[in-house]
Amino acid sequence: MPQRRGERIAELLRALSPTDEFIIVAVAAFAPFIAASIRAVWRGQVGPPAVSDFGFLFLVGHELAVLVALAAFLRVRGWTLERIGLGPNLRETLIGVAIAAAVEVAAGVIWTFAVAWSPEIGAAGEAFNQVTGSLHPATLIAGSLVNPIFEEAFLCGYVVTALKDRAGPWTAVNVSAGIRLLYHLYQGVVGVIFTAPFGVFFAYWFVRQGRLWPLIVAHVLIDFVAFVAYMRS
Repeated sequence: MPQRRGERIAELLRALSPTDEFIIVAVAAFAPFIAASIRAVWRGQVGPPAVSDFGFLFLVGHELAVLVALAAFLRVRGWTLERIGLGPNLRETLIGVAIAAAVEVAAGVIWTFAVAWSPEIGAAGEAFNQVTGSLHPATLIAGSLVNPIFEEAFLCGYVVTALKDRAGPWTAVNVSAGIRLLYHLYQGVVGVIFTAPFGVFFAYWFVRQGRLWPLIVAHVLIDFVAFVAYMRS
């Protein structure tokens, strides 16, 4: 009996339209973050997010749960790791390291020009503090692994793949980058300056190359470098 019920559920899920599928994934993966980000902007609470060690762990747990649930849903729908271009290997790992290095250099250049253009941006950068207190090493490692996998799997692996053939590559790039920007708005001008260009770059790179692992590696390294300063000694 439970097996029959499971088969009926699988049949119902497979019968959903691509649009239904996209809405389900987008809402489950991104809606809570976008809603919280927009609410922060609406209340004028943009700027340093100041996440605690516990808050970081809660985020990791939430993303893991959603990742597992949506992976099961998409597997029933016929999605595979090959379809999203995920196949870890040494060559792609090295490409990811190179992308991370390039992003860090480009970020430094963009930030230099932004501060020269507006001293207020420099002040916002000095006040920007991502963590309250310190992070346990295990929390730092978990967050630096889970969050990049979650974001790139859905923002590039799913969103770009789902849209590029039906709506065109530039629509896919813009939607992916737009979603990424929306749920980083709570970080204020600092978050926007870094998120907007690199959201476009990651999505465009994925459209052209179709390989996800280098982006995950790059994101892992970027996050680790950003948060290692907060690691508890």
